[in-house]
Amino acid sequence: MCKKLFESIETTIRNEQLYAALNLMREDVMKRFGIGRHHLNDLLNTYADGMSFPQYINSIRLEEAVKLINKSPQTPIAVIAKKVGLTAPNFRELFKRKYGITPTEYKEKL
Repeated sequence: MCKKLFESIETTIRNEQLYAALNLMREDVMKRFGIGRHHLNDLLNTYADGMSFPQYINSIRLEEAVKLINKSPQTPIAVIAKKVGLTAPNFRELFKRKYGITPTEYKEKL
């Protein structure tokens, strides 16, 4: 049951693009699914490799950003950052930390 709940949460976050909200809070997800902080943390620990809520959301944001860059490489990085719920400087930092290159360098390699 817990795995199904986590999958439902992840599907909703992705399909409804909840990650795109700059101010997405853990409480928004807790309220939406009627679960408490402890339960959400347990789900993330078990099914999201122990990531914190912000780490988990940023991971989804980066995955979605890569899809957008691949789909529309002409789109400015700042626009892609905004579409996935990040500021441009934060996007650049998170992207480089995860992939080892900046979003611009990634685009140049396409």
